[in-house]
Amino acid sequence: MKKEVLSEIDIYFGTVEMPKYFEINRDQLKSNLLSSIIEDDFIENTYLVGNPYDFAMKESKAFIMLDRYIVENFFLKHKQSVNNLFHFGSVFKQKESSITKNLINEHNLENSPDYTCIYGIEVENNSQILVIEYPNKRLKERFFQITLKNNEYIIFPSTLKYFFTRNISEKTNTYLTVAYNLV
Repeated sequence: MKKEVLSEIDIYFGTVEMPKYFEINRDQLKSNLLSSIIEDDFIENTYLVGNPYDFAMKESKAFIMLDRYIVENFFLKHKQSVNNLFHFGSVFKQKESSITKNLINEHNLENSPDYTCIYGIEVENNSQILVIEYPNKRLKERFFQITLKNNEYIIFPSTLKYFFTRNISEKTNTYLTVAYNLV
């Protein structure tokens, strides 16, 4: 009997580990995101199902450093080149949660991202869970759960649906989402 694997669901996660004095300035990321909130600058991706907690994310030195870290480490560790297609930030106050969505345009799969990366900018410990829905043969609705902490990320196929559970802390949680294409 022979076996051929036709498909796999790959998920990558970890902590951003930068050299000393070159750490990601998460305060700058959060500040850029909060300035988008003040300006009511929501994401402008026409096919992405808008969540009222998703905002445009201005590029900054901190964002570029984080993006380079993800791109370079993805290539070094997994021998795949990716590039940033678009990005946005999400903000969840106490008792707020997200809708279920993915980053795929069903009518234009060719121009849809291959991977979704979510990075914890400022997250209160054990306050919110990221839930990723995936199929496993006939079991269509399987769930992978992860609690992201500050400076942690997860990367998964953009075809998978995901959502954030209710924020149970009194503090606001902020996340950065980046859509990547395989090159």
